[in-house]
Formats: sequence, structure tokens, C-alpha cells
Amino acid sequence: MKKLLALVMALALLLATAMAEDLVFTGAVEQEEMTDEELIALIHPEYPESDLLSCKLPEEKKTVTVLTHYSMGATKENFEKLFGGELVEVICGVSEYSSKLQNMVAAGNPPDLVAGESNSNNFILTLVKPGLVQPFDPYIDYNAPELADMKAQYDAGMWNGQHYLAPYTQRPLYYMIFNPMIFEENGLETPWELWERGEWTWDAFREYAQLLNVQDESGSWVSFGTAIPPYATLTTTTGVDYVTLGNGQPEINLRHPDIVRAENFMNNMIWQDDIIKIKSQNAWKGYWNRGMLAMQIIESWTFAGDADIAKAARNGRLGVCPLPQDPENCEAGVYNTWGQSGGFCLVKGAKNPEGAALLLRMLAYTSRYEVPEHDMTWQAKLDSLHEQGFTNEVLYQQYESFSMKNALISFGYGIMADRGVWDFMGSQNNWTSHVETILPGVEETIREMTAE
Repeated sequence: MKKLLALVMALALLLATAMAEDLVFTGAVEQEEMTDEELIALIHPEYPESDLLSCKLPEEKKTVTVLTHYSMGATKENFEKLFGGELVEVICGVSEYSSKLQNMVAAGNPPDLVAGESNSNNFILTLVKPGLVQPFDPYIDYNAPELADMKAQYDAGMWNGQHYLAPYTQRPLYYMIFNPMIFEENGLETPWELWERGEWTWDAFREYAQLLNVQDESGSWVSFGTAIPPYATLTTTTGVDYVTLGNGQPEINLRHPDIVRAENFMNNMIWQDDIIKIKSQNAWKGYWNRGMLAMQIIESWTFAGDADIAKAARNGRLGVCPLPQDPENCEAGVYNTWGQSGGFCLVKGAKNPEGAALLLRMLAYTSRYEVPEHDMTWQAKLDSLHEQGFTNEVLYQQYESFSMKNALISFGYGIMADRGVWDFMGSQNNWTSHVETILPGVEETIREMTAE
């Protein structure tokens, strides 16, 4: 059992269920392999020794201004409770960041921080190159206890040897949900069981997807193995990114053999071999709700508050596991995937960089440890999940499926979202020829991002 610090989302975004079809939940924890105490210690270990909570903000450093595209309500409350600070929000759309920031700087009233997009770090170049943001290095130390496990994510925001994006949270792009009842009815081990033995590979995924396309005697569909996933799902397990950020210049890897292999593997499942029958994006939900879909790769940020998935948990139709792994890069207990890091850039001319750095440390702390003023402990939160029918077994599955220990923080994921990668999924295709179509657009994006 890996001792990995996890985020509060491991409890806040939980997927859970009992594994028996006829289970009637009574409020007791049905899973016996892990106690509440063991689960809490794994997901929310005791806060290490740190000077964070003893830090004081001088009166002239209590206000931190943030340019953001979302409300920071809880963060504002915690900043005031813990340090007597005031967080001032300036909210606008992400596409407006650059112009808004330039206007605020020109007016002599720059914010201290600008929120980073959580799906990738590529946007930082649009702020770094014009000199709108400055390195964080003089103000924050990622060896601090509450930040140390995000050092890899911090380093992913480097540009020309300096750090421009300071993360406070981390998670994989994707993971998989599955319906354990369908596997049981067909006499198959679940993806989670294969994962535990290091056998949950692309090949196993393909085999299961085909086996679980089941029709009855009349030809009506009883179940489907899986539906079309989001883009790059298998590519994320190769350890190779579409575009990497390094040496002061992004490097395009679209022709890398591992990317070619992963993209063609998935496209063939969808079109050439017709294993994936449900070919419309987001159509999987209807089949999932009817108990007809065996497994589905989903985006990690789409689960929170999803009533349909929560209903599946209550009905014993939900399990969680990591993505099927590249058979050429597969080892039991090692989850190779792409990750994302939400964070902030420090604005050039910021009036309170010291307060901004303390705010980031606080965000990392409050996402995984107790805040004394909170009126609910981790045990109380876990008890609440148990009352809803969530089991420790699936909470642990969720935790493992969010592991970032071996994750590659993707720079290219966000770039490719707008550069034709979705088109490749929409018809029978060959990645090598498709790259020739989309490469000019990718190169133009890079030129725009790195232009002086």
C-alpha cells in the first residue's frame, strides 16, 4: 500500500459501492480489509512538522489579489481564519486573462496572482513571453512539508530554468469506472482485480470490451463493453506527451512511435474492428444509467456531484480502477498516466508576493489536512459517506486511481484540445497520416505562444 499524500478530492469526489447485487446497506462498513483508521491515515496522514500555521502576515501584507475565472469562497474564509488575511477576487474568463492583466498592470494596480488552467500548463507561455508574470523561485520553497509531494508538478511549470506556475493540487486526467455486476454475470474478473496483478493492459481492455458486447437470442443488446472515450486516454499511459516543455522551446512528439501505437490502437477498436459500438461522445451515460455499460474511461473532473454515478454506487453498480496500461510499460502497482496541476502564476509587479506564497502553502495544506476551524473531521466525513452506502474498498480504489506517483504532467494535452485530436477519434483513421493534417496548426500554436 503506497504512502502517497492525496487530495481532499479523494474523499470529496468519491466513487463507491458494495460489490454484491442484493446488498442492503445498513450504515456499517462492509469492507473488512481496511479499517476507517487505516484509510484515513493513508489518504489524510498526520500533518508533518511545518512552520506554516505559526506564520504571521504583517499588516501591510494581509491583502492578496487574485485574477481568476472562478470563485474562491472557501479559500477566502480559510485565509482569513488562519492568517487574518484578505483575498480579493478579480473574476474574468480565461481567454481574457492576458488583456485583463495588461490593463491592470498599465493602470498601476496589478493583481498578485493569476489562476492557472488546471488541465495543462501551456497557457503560462502566453503570460511568460510578454513579461506579465515573474518566477516564483525567490518566494516559495517546494521542499516545505505541505508542498514537497508536488515538486514534480512545480518543476513541470519551469521555463528557461525558472518556475512560473506554482501548483497546489494534482490529479490524473482520466480514470475508469466499471459495473462489477456485469463482470460477475459474465464470469470475468473485474478490471480492478487485473490491475492489482499488473495485468490490466490495453490488450485486456480490448478483450473485455469485445467479450462484454452481449446480445440476447433475439439480437437485442444486453450489454456493451465500453463506449468511445475522451481523446488521448491510452496515449497517457505511454509516458510520452504530445508536446513537451523543455530547453526554452516546446518540442512536438506527435510522430513518436509510442504515440502512434497508442492512437492507432484506440482508433482500430472504434472503427476498423468495431469493438466499441457506442461511437458518439458522451452517449455512454444513457447506457450506464440503464446498467448496460461494463466500463468507461472518464475525465477525472466530471465525477463530482454526478447524480447518475452516485446512484450507480448506491445500487452496487460501481467500481473504480486506473486506466489500462501500455503492455510495453506495465508493472504491478505502478500507474503510468498523465496528470494535471491547478495552480497560480505570480504577476510581475505584484504588491504582495510573500502573502501570495503563503496563500499557496495554505491551499496545499487545507486540501489534505485538518483546519482547526472546520466543524467536520475526516472521520465525520467518512461516516457520512458510509451512511450513503460508500465502502472502504471502493474508496481505496478511488485513491489508487488518483495516484500521481508516476504521473507525467502534460503540457501538450491542452494544446491538442484545439488542434484536431478530437477529429481523429471521429472516423477510421491512421495517426501518421492524421498528423500531417494537424501538424501545421500545432506548429503555428507553438510559434504564437513563444513569440517575443
